Amino acid sequence: MSRFASGDRDGYARLMRERPELFGNAPDSGIEVLTAPDEIAAAQESARRARAGRGMDVSDLRVGVLATDPYMTIVRDAVRFSDGTLGLYNRIVEVKSVAVLPLLARRPVLIRIFRHGLRDWSWEFPRGGCDPGESAEDTVRRELHEETGASVTALIPLGEFTPGGSSLAIRANLFAADIDGIGRPDRGDGIGEIKVFDTVDVERMIRASEMIDGFSLALFLRARLAGIV
Repeated sequence: MSRFASGDRDGYARLMRERPELFGNAPDSGIEVLTAPDEIAAAQESARRARAGRGMDVSDLRVGVLATDPYMTIVRDAVRFSDGTLGLYNRIVEVKSVAVLPLLARRPVLIRIFRHGLRDWSWEFPRGGCDPGESAEDTVRRELHEETGASVTALIPLGEFTPGGSSLAIRANLFAADIDGIGRPDRGDGIGEIKVFDTVDVERMIRASEMIDGFSLALFLRARLAGIV
């Protein structure tokens, strides 16, 4: 038995069954996920030595699910790096998600929303997670209605996006959507304002770092390349 404390291994095994794509080890994988108990223990010991040698904290070397709720799961994997060394790597796994650039009469619609992670307000295009069994397209329609009061009249797929693949296991489907109007901000979701902008104003906000959300920047770039805005 390993002398190291364990994360939720039952939850970890369940995640492997439900999301096998997160644990695949292709022949050319640069980072291999280890699941055998002896390899996990070896990776924990390797991480302990490496951290201790640099004066870092070694009190938490758990492997498995560290925390979970219906929206997000924090995982720590035991891994083998491409040079053969062993260690630990954290990942944040979110539910499948969408982001959408709403267009009202061909003008972009942004929401001003308070983001807890930043502890600040942010101008963004709407986004959200898919409910169980819900298609990406249906999620877009639901999120737009909930966040802006709008109904979709046309939907245009714009591909996939990740905000950062190092520790974030997130692949979002991007869309542009023609909408029929806007309603009142959803205060319960932290939305303070819904506003229609000209494209040149969105470009100015991006240049001035008044709009820094990665999903929104990716949406605007994809829509620009597609000639939608």
